[in-house]
Amino acid sequence: MKCAFCGLDYEQEQATVACQGCGLFGGCHLVKCPRCGYEQPKEPPLLQWWRQWRARRLDASTSSKG
Repeated sequence: MKCAFCGLDYEQEQATVACQGCGLFGGCHLVKCPRCGYEQPKEPPLLQWWRQWRARRLDASTSSKG
């Protein structure tokens, strides 16, 4: 994930849950940036997959140039 406020790139597992959820709605599904505490929605699974795929492609292209 990338924090929309401070720009920190971090894994979603590093974020803290913004709230424990209200009983009526089952939670807001927000996470807090580990550096600045800015609350934002979790990344959708498709976006997570795309970031991982792009990172693997970049790693493969840089290792083949060496």
